[in-house]
Amino acid sequence: AVRRAGNRNTILIYASAPGYPHGTMDAVEDLAVIAKRRGVCFHVDACLGGFVLPFATAGGATGVKIAPFDFRVDGVTSMSVDTHKYGLSQKGSSVVLYASSTLRQYQYTAVMDWSGGLYISPSQAGSRSGGLIAQTWAALVHTGQRGYEEIAGTVLRGAHSLREGISAIDGLQVMGRDVTMVVAWKSSDPALNIYVVNDVMVNKGWHMSVLHSPPALHMCLTSANVESVPKLLEDLSKVVDEVRALQGSGAKIAGGKAPIYGLAGGLPDRGLIGDILRDVQDLMLKHV
Repeated sequence: AVRRAGNRNTILIYASAPGYPHGTMDAVEDLAVIAKRRGVCFHVDACLGGFVLPFATAGGATGVKIAPFDFRVDGVTSMSVDTHKYGLSQKGSSVVLYASSTLRQYQYTAVMDWSGGLYISPSQAGSRSGGLIAQTWAALVHTGQRGYEEIAGTVLRGAHSLREGISAIDGLQVMGRDVTMVVAWKSSDPALNIYVVNDVMVNKGWHMSVLHSPPALHMCLTSANVESVPKLLEDLSKVVDEVRALQGSGAKIAGGKAPIYGLAGGLPDRGLIGDILRDVQDLMLKHV
């Protein structure tokens, strides 16, 4: 698909390692070949997986095989990694990496004709918080390679268990084959509304990400929540049976969001959905 979509206006190819919705790894090695043949840049978004996937094997995540996705792959020219996610740093810290210092120069902001003098900044943002940089450095040093290996092993073993557990629940289907920190699942039963499943799970205290196109749910596992996997599977199995009974009786979930997500996923006018989202955001900020 990428090969067919590219043309002489293509300047960059983009891949995720992994993608946020389903935890799926893009075919980085195959895409790198296409990028090299076209002579264009190739960026890998490892914001989510950058501090987990490189440590997967060393962390003892038995059975998890991660295909190369970083600068070991010839053709990858840049990567992004969020230190504020699995790097365990504060929100707002992230890094972009380049295969060469020559490429990095293109992100600099240089002003030569300003009346305030000559100006150069490593990015458009200009000044940055030294405190945030120091805190990020401290988090990396404190956790260390062994710490990240332990976290990666724990998270990916938990993801493997969650995938197996969901696959054993009648009416649910795990999406994708890659074992990463994100586990996504959908309904395999036309009579089982996954959004109603979510509403009942919310009433039980669970808060999962709601997906659409296709309708699905996902859980992003971390060292803070991975121990809850057995309880999640227990409740999820019970809720599937509850939802079947609810839908059979025609009962509704008070305050449930299933109708909203169902409507949003079915409307062909995506501009209208955008307008609704902006109105919701206005209401959220009204009394801030």
